Order: sequence, then C-alpha cells, then structure tokens
Amino acid sequence: MQAKQTAQAVPVGQKERPLKTPGLPTGFTYTLDGSIAYPLGNIGYNAKMPGGVDAAVGYGFSRKLRVQAGYYQLQEYPEGFDRGVVPLYLQGLSSPVALQDLSQNPADVTVKNSIFTAVAQNLFLIGGKLPLIVSPGYIARRGTIGGHSDETLIEVNGLPQTVRLRTVQQKIVAFTLPFLSTSKMFGTFTIAPQWNLNINGANAVGNHMQLFELAYLEYRANDRTTFFLEPSRLANYLPNDEYPQHIPTLITGVSHKVGKMAFFQIVVSAGQPTNIAPNGITALTCQQLPCAANQVAPTLRGLKSSQVQIMFGIGTPSVIPL
Repeated sequence: MQAKQTAQAVPVGQKERPLKTPGLPTGFTYTLDGSIAYPLGNIGYNAKMPGGVDAAVGYGFSRKLRVQAGYYQLQEYPEGFDRGVVPLYLQGLSSPVALQDLSQNPADVTVKNSIFTAVAQNLFLIGGKLPLIVSPGYIARRGTIGGHSDETLIEVNGLPQTVRLRTVQQKIVAFTLPFLSTSKMFGTFTIAPQWNLNINGANAVGNHMQLFELAYLEYRANDRTTFFLEPSRLANYLPNDEYPQHIPTLITGVSHKVGKMAFFQIVVSAGQPTNIAPNGITALTCQQLPCAANQVAPTLRGLKSSQVQIMFGIGTPSVIPL
C-alpha cells in the first residue's frame, strides 16, 4: 500500500486553528518510532513480519507555508502468493503443461516497504474564507521481499522480464479541503493527481496521470488520546501492473501520548483492488527445461494485504504514507 502526510494539514492529534481563522501549524515537529507488525487475512505461510522504523521532520515557516520530509517503513504480507493451484506453462506454448500447488513449496513473500516523502504545504484562502492546502510532493518507494532484493523475474505480456517489483517513484500535487475543525475533531478531504517517474516493466507503455482520493477524520478523546480514520482510493502502479490497481484502502488507529515526549500508536490497514482479480499469482511460466526454481516466472494480478502495526516512539505521532 502507497503518502499520507501530503494530505494531512497537521500531525496526528496536534491542535489547529478553527476554520474561521485557518492556518498551518508553525514551528518544528519531529517523529521517531519503532514498530512491530502482524499480518491479517487468509495467508498460508507462517509469516514473521520484520520490525520497522519511522522518522519525520517538519517545519512551519508561517501559517501559510509548511514543509515536511519523512522516512517510513510498512510491513505487509500479500494474499494469494503462497496457496492455491495455478497452471504451469512452458515458455512459447499456449497450453499449460501441468498444475502447480503454491502451498507445496511456499515462498516467503513478506514485504518490507521503505518510503521517503517530501512535501511542501501551501495554504490559500478562497474568497478570503475557504481554506485550500496545495501540497506538491515527491514519493520514493522501495522494498525487500522475503528479506531479499525485490528484483524479480515475472511474465510481462507473455514474455519474461526482470523488474524491481516494489520500487517506484512518483510526483504528486495534493489539493486538501479541511471541512471540520473543533477542539475535539478535525477532518479533511484530499484529491491528488500523481505521475510515475520511474517507468519500467509492464507500465512502460505509458505514464498517464492517476487520481488519488483520501479523507481523514480524527477525534481527540482527551489531551493524550486520539482516534483516527482514513479511507482512500489508492492508484497502485507498480512495475508488474499494465494499468494502475484501484485499491480502496482503510487505515484506522489510535495514538496515545505518554509523558511529554513519548507515545504509542496502533494502526490497522487493509486494501484490495476492485479492477484487477484474482489476487496474487495466477500462473507460472517455466523459461526452459529442466525447470529450475530461478527459471520460473510468475504472472501477477491483484495486490491485497491487511496488517496491524504497533509503534512506540517519541515526538509527534505520524500516519504512515500509503
């Protein structure tokens, strides 16, 4: 799942000016945390998720200009990669030569995403009253699979190709409208055109603008505890995708401050594509005989994963990028 802070006007739980006097938070903020994670859903492999870290810094020069950069790690285990029966092809033949049970030799497809984001938030007042936050940004994402490089042999339009399966860079321009701001609640809606910068693999045929949509709502139960909900429509455009996967995604969680500096946070995230099915590996193609493991290229379809992260850190809690 792919940037949240491009869409948020403020860090989680930080009070902001009411809508009648809109303005971005000023001054310096930071986040540093470590996380543990657990996969959710119908997976066959006994996945052991790696730990992760998040680090972010932000500075508000004025109530109309704020910049932020962050490094985030998201652990996930996608469904449909280690169970089910799929056809096995020999390269060049149109009919399968056998069936392969993916659970017989399950691969560890635990993904550890590392995501760098940089964004500049600019506040404009439409008609002198309606706040609009325009946030140009850059997102660089890479990942490991099973603790190793994401460089993978896959089938792209009937031909084998080696791609970096979890590596992508994007530019984005987010337009955010705050619609709720009280002492207890805060809400925004964001729409964000985005473009791939690193075109390769199946998406090398074009680089069309994609539209990312996101809503954010938080409730501050008290000065220490904040609940948040973040539904979105993610346009996931990885090297194995001929066209973007449209993934309705839901992120929800709670953060609690401990003392003046520390916090812990629990985040549950889940998403499944609506325009590509089924999920995971749908076929295997052996490049030549004998069929060694490094000669087998999977055909990949939808990417679905669900996970829970538990974070412990200092500074200001931050929502991980999508």
